[in-house]
Amino acid sequence: MELIRELNDEISITSKEVLYNKYLKEFSNEDREYFIVIGLDSNNKALYREIVSIGGLNSSIVEPRMVFKKAIIMSCNSIIIAHNHPSGNLEPSFEDEQVTKKLIDIGNFLGIKVLDSLIVGAGKIISIK
Repeated sequence: MELIRELNDEISITSKEVLYNKYLKEFSNEDREYFIVIGLDSNNKALYREIVSIGGLNSSIVEPRMVFKKAIIMSCNSIIIAHNHPSGNLEPSFEDEQVTKKLIDIGNFLGIKVLDSLIVGAGKIISIK
């Protein structure tokens, strides 16, 4: 599994199902938590997918500077953040909601919109946003 995968996709991201099938499915059955960022251009085409953090069974450490670093370098218009729940329970935790809110606020300040925050697990995907 590559930590950073540069992409040059010609297909615009139009739904969370497209995201899941193309970029996130492999994390659905992992035994530890991964925090992933997908950087998008102004046409919602994926420029990269990065594993920002690999945690334990119930959590991963998410540093905002690492979430936005590659997005700034690649002049992304927006990002989508995602993480998996190894338990298969996709209910967002209080921490999930707080991290999402914090990253949205930071993204707004930087001019890089956080389009969505997703949770994957047990072959499913949900949006926190």
